[in-house]
Amino acid sequence: MEKKVLLFGGTSEGRELTRFGLPMIYSAATEYGAELARGAEKTEVVVGRMDAEEMKRFISESNVVCVIDATHPYAADASENIRTACAACGVPLMRVLRRASEARRASLLVKSAAEAAEHIEKTSGNVLLTTGSKELAAFARVSDRSRLFARVLPDPDVIKKCAELGFDSGHIIAMQGPFSAAMNEEMLRMTGARWLVTKDGGAAGGTGAKMDAAEKCGVSVIMIERPREEDGHSCAEALLWARRQLGLPRPPLFPMLTDLEGRKAVIAGGGAVAARRAATLIRCGADVTVVSPGFCRELEELKCGLVRRKWEEADLDGAALVVAATDDREVNSEIGAAAKRRGIPVSVADNAAACSFFFPSLVTCGEASASVSAGALSPALTRRLAERLRSVWDEWVKEERSAVEGEKGRKDG
Repeated sequence: MEKKVLLFGGTSEGRELTRFGLPMIYSAATEYGAELARGAEKTEVVVGRMDAEEMKRFISESNVVCVIDATHPYAADASENIRTACAACGVPLMRVLRRASEARRASLLVKSAAEAAEHIEKTSGNVLLTTGSKELAAFARVSDRSRLFARVLPDPDVIKKCAELGFDSGHIIAMQGPFSAAMNEEMLRMTGARWLVTKDGGAAGGTGAKMDAAEKCGVSVIMIERPREEDGHSCAEALLWARRQLGLPRPPLFPMLTDLEGRKAVIAGGGAVAARRAATLIRCGADVTVVSPGFCRELEELKCGLVRRKWEEADLDGAALVVAATDDREVNSEIGAAAKRRGIPVSVADNAAACSFFFPSLVTCGEASASVSAGALSPALTRRLAERLRSVWDEWVKEERSAVEGEKGRKDG
C-alpha cells in the first residue's frame, strides 16, 4: 500500500499543498473546505469533523506516514486534536501556519468573540461582522441585533444557522471571498458600519484588505486575537518535509551560475557553517563581509571583513548575495525575508524552504567548476557526491584542458 500524507486543510494553505502531486489524504471539516481540493492529483478527499480518537483510528487505518496541520489559525480545538492523535500514533506532525500580520493596526484587541460582543454592547453604531458563522452565537447576545451585519459563506446550512440565531435576511451578507479593499469599503458604506469585527487571518485571510478599507472609511476595528502563540511553518517547508518523510524525489534544481568577482557578499553568523560559506565565496572572488558578535578560528583566518556585532538590516546595503547562518532560526528567517524584500539572493542555512537560492557543494579546479545538489532533500547525499567528484575533478579538468589545447594547436598549425 502506498505511503500517504494526511493533510488537514480547508484553507488556502491546504489547497496550495495539493498542487504538487504528493500521495495525500485531504481532510476537511466541511464541504466548502473540501471543494478547495477537489480534482487535485493523487489526492483523496474526506469530509467531516473528527475528534482525537477518530483521528487516531483514521491515521492507524490509512497507511499515513506523516501529518500536516494546515487548518485555520483560529481552529484551536482541531489543532489540539491533531497533536493528540499524532502523539498517540507516533506519527510526525508539521504545523503550517500563516503569519500574523495586522494586530498592531486594530483599534481594540480582544481575546474572544464573546469579549468583542461585550464591547459592542457598550457602543453605538452599526457593526460589520467578518469572523464567520462559527462565532455568530456570541454576537447573537447583543441586545440590539439590528446594528449587526454578518458576512458569511453562501452555504444553505450557514444561512439556516444565521436565521436560527436571529439574523434576518436584511442583515446577512452571503458571499464567498476573497474580498478586495474596494469591496470591503463598499460593504462598510452599504451597512453604515462604524465598527468592523475580524480575526487576524493574515494575508491569506484578507486581513490587510479589511484593515485598509476600515482606515479609509474611518471605521474602528475590533480584532479577536489568535487562540495561542504557535510555532508554524510555511507551505514550502511543509512540502520539502513531506517529500523527505515519503522518500520521494523532486525536479532537479537549475544550477544558475553567476559572476561574483569583486561583488559584495554578506554572511550573518560566526560559526563553522558561516566559515565554510565564506571560504567558498572567497574562492569565487567575492568581497566577503561576515557579521556576528563572535567568530570561530576558521573565519578569523580567512581574508574577509569581520564586523563584530549583531546583524542589522543595513548590512544588506549594496550586497549581491546574502547568507543567513546564525545559530538563531528566527534571526535567519528575518534575514531571509529582508533580503527577499530587496530582491537580493539569499541562502538560509537552517531552512532550505526559506532560501531564494540553494548554496551548492562547489567543486573547482581553476576556472572550471561544478555544483552538486540533491534538491535540499538529502544533505548527506550531496556531500558524498561532491566528495566523489572532487576525487577525480582535478585530473579530469587537466586531461580535458590538455585535449582542448592540443586540438587548438593542431587547428592553428
